[in-house]
Amino acid sequence: MKIILYANEECEFRDRLQGRIINALPQVQVDLADSGQHLVKILSRPLHNISVLIVFISDAEDVGVLLSLKTLFEDIKLILIGGKRGDQVPKSSLRLEPLYTSHSETDFQDVISVLQRIEQKQMHLALSIK
Repeated sequence: MKIILYANEECEFRDRLQGRIINALPQVQVDLADSGQHLVKILSRPLHNISVLIVFISDAEDVGVLLSLKTLFEDIKLILIGGKRGDQVPKSSLRLEPLYTSHSETDFQDVISVLQRIEQKQMHLALSIK
């Protein structure tokens, strides 16, 4: 499974979440994107094989960037992390149709659990095809 973690460089929680994912799911590849342009570059690659896009949302501008790129990740599961300021995350983020939304920037156990379920479903699907 391949995951893209999208957050700006100043996001203090980005590296913590990346470490938690790698510890919980060592066979998963986690790539970082720190700008909208970088995300476009990654998502525009043919056969990118990305399963999940995890995005730290802090304001309406972040949502606007993602809405403008939505066609690039229509077939990718989206997880939004709004942080403790969840009330500041615009309701327009629901237009992104996330699979899961978290409002925790400290533990990330909920996000890890969602990723583990996604991986289990993908493995089960792969085995049933064989």
